[in-house]
Amino acid sequence: MSDDILFEITDGIGLITFNRPDALNTFTNGMMEGLGDAYRRCDEDDDVRVVVVTGAGKAFCAGAELSAEGDTFKTKGVMDFSSCPLSFQAWDVRKPVIAACSGHAIGVGLGIAAQCDMRIFAEEAKYGFLQNRRGVVADFAIGYVLPRLIGFERAFEMIVRAERVSGKQAGEWGLAGRVLAADQVLDAALEIAHDMAVNCAPLTMGLHKKLIWQGQDQTLPQFIASETKALHHSISGPDAVEGGMAYFERRDPNWASSINNDWLDEF
Repeated sequence: MSDDILFEITDGIGLITFNRPDALNTFTNGMMEGLGDAYRRCDEDDDVRVVVVTGAGKAFCAGAELSAEGDTFKTKGVMDFSSCPLSFQAWDVRKPVIAACSGHAIGVGLGIAAQCDMRIFAEEAKYGFLQNRRGVVADFAIGYVLPRLIGFERAFEMIVRAERVSGKQAGEWGLAGRVLAADQVLDAALEIAHDMAVNCAPLTMGLHKKLIWQGQDQTLPQFIASETKALHHSISGPDAVEGGMAYFERRDPNWASSINNDWLDEF
């Protein structure tokens, strides 16, 4: 993994950190490969129960690296790349992924955050999809994801008008679940992640995540069928007993089910 992406696991939390603070964590091909690899590792490692993505320094990620040393848009005349270029996307990770944006998230940076399941923004920071002002179509499936997060008209304005918004406005529009002072953002994300890692069954968190993401494109009968399969699968496992016992015995639960060993493949 590139030195521009740091990864560590502590108490069930996989922490991914963009580590180019002097360049405001602008995104390079090396970071693209590193983030995809980190997401895949988080998915495959049962020691990781919740994922937090953050940026070192004053920015989460201030967009693509456009200097001579950055090759984010280097195509060599061959247009065979995807607008979702990560080898593994945040929505593919079968664990909750929280974006802790304690600084600016612009363009690709905000696209990465929008793909996460939860977002915490900084009041002082700026957020926006500025690609339209650079003559480039916005990527990371943002035209699909953003209207589902904040509604059509606000998504249209953010993408087509391509204006920066404050952390406060982003929170009011529903793009972030929480907006805090910059120095509180990562601590809040880690606190939420720790609560989930300890108190929520990893397998059922993963099942819920898949149900919520795929449910956006299902009819109600299709969703009920998927939910029923997942419910039956969870009830038949040991965590359904352990959760109740831990509650009555006033202790932390000892979850036994594993994402990788007990996953329900089709639902």
